[in-house]
Formats: sequence, C-alpha cells, structure tokens
Amino acid sequence: MKLPQTGGCQCGALRYEITQATQLVYTCHCTDCQRITSSAFSMALVLPAEAFQLIKGEPQEIQRAADSGW
Repeated sequence: MKLPQTGGCQCGALRYEITQATQLVYTCHCTDCQRITSSAFSMALVLPAEAFQLIKGEPQEIQRAADSGW
C-alpha cells in the first residue's frame, strides 16, 4: 500500500489522510448498515488513532438504535 492515502465523504465536506496501513478491514451486512449505505453492506477499517488525520470538515455524530434496541 502506498502511503499516505487520502479520502473523504461523497459530498466532499470531509477529507482525511491515513499514514499507516490498516490493521483490520471488515464489512457488516446487518439491516441497519444496509439502510445507512443503501448497499448490501458497509465497510470499516481499524488503524491507530495517530495514523488518522482529519484534513477538512467537522464530522457530525449520527446515532441510530438497531432493531434489537442497542
């Protein structure tokens, strides 16, 4: 993997950079993730906090209770 890697949200309001390879990449196929992403799954990754830098924007917190209530 060539580093650093940059990315962001689809609308361009958020931009970030990672400077280390990910430790874990995973997908979730639960109904909530399918609804949030309008896809069959969502993807996420795990890396050390110091390897992530927000370059542009301010994330907004979104909370949603699953069907299980959690």
